[in-house]
Amino acid sequence: MSFQQVENYISIHIDIFINIGDTNPVSLVEVYKALADETRLRILNVLSRGAFNVQELTKILTATQSNISHHLKTLQGAGLVQGRKEGTWAYYQLLSGDDSPALSISKNFVQVSQFRENGLPKTFAADLKGAQSILDQRRDEARAYFDAVAPTWREIREATLPVREYREQLRNLIPSDLSLLELGCGSGVLLHELMPRRGNTIGVDHSEAMLKEAESLLSSDSVDLRLGNLEHLPVSDNSVDIALVHMVLHHVPEPREALKDAFRVVKSGGKLIVIDLVTHENEAMRERFADLWLGFNTDEFKSWVEQVGFKNCTLASLGRKHQAFLLTATKG
Repeated sequence: MSFQQVENYISIHIDIFINIGDTNPVSLVEVYKALADETRLRILNVLSRGAFNVQELTKILTATQSNISHHLKTLQGAGLVQGRKEGTWAYYQLLSGDDSPALSISKNFVQVSQFRENGLPKTFAADLKGAQSILDQRRDEARAYFDAVAPTWREIREATLPVREYREQLRNLIPSDLSLLELGCGSGVLLHELMPRRGNTIGVDHSEAMLKEAESLLSSDSVDLRLGNLEHLPVSDNSVDIALVHMVLHHVPEPREALKDAFRVVKSGGKLIVIDLVTHENEAMRERFADLWLGFNTDEFKSWVEQVGFKNCTLASLGRKHQAFLLTATKG
């Protein structure tokens, strides 16, 4: 480790202690104890890529389930990791919030542990490769489902997600003369509902079969349809006025990465509009619609949006049973 690296390391920890405020000193001891283990550092490294369940972590780290569960319990007890229930599954992720001293410490330890002098970089790189493989598998499974149902998706969607209930509300949020990007446009049903428009209109989806259906439905409309993942949009920086994400993030392997890329492509002063499901326990949605996530906790979701840089977030309930939410936010 170079002198500069050591200096940076010490400086970060001095800042943490100076700004620790009313934090219980015992909790800090627990944080450092929790990080004094290679496996736990590897877990934090993997969770920096997203949320994973115990089974996925055992596969990535080639460890036993009991071993992973033990280390996760220690990390949770130190306030470094949080779990969330997804029906009968439990997913783990880094503690949310940029102001957490524990989170600052863990990020610093993960960074320091990757210096080549420690002999860990190859292990960390292999773990991240395994994590990416899991994310790719999730994405491939979702794509295979939508490729298969593409010809009948319009009927399925209308029966389960009746846009007519909030179509006018959505129209009022999307002026026709502004540029619009829909992330996960599917078979083009929603864009068709929003026509005619004067502004540039782009639809992105990761399923070729869905885009073919969209081309057919939108053949008389001026819509630019593009193939791509929502976490890596085929759209230029700061190029659209409005990014619309309608009932799609619960299918996306990395929802926060999709929000981050939406922030990238929206112009300063532009708007993000998200409609999605509120947290629920209906496991059948996994099999029936290939849902990866059983909705979202709206408070947590709002914090994700704010963490990627959006401001002025507002939330509203949708549907007669309030089973969905509408979030709007601005960039700037």
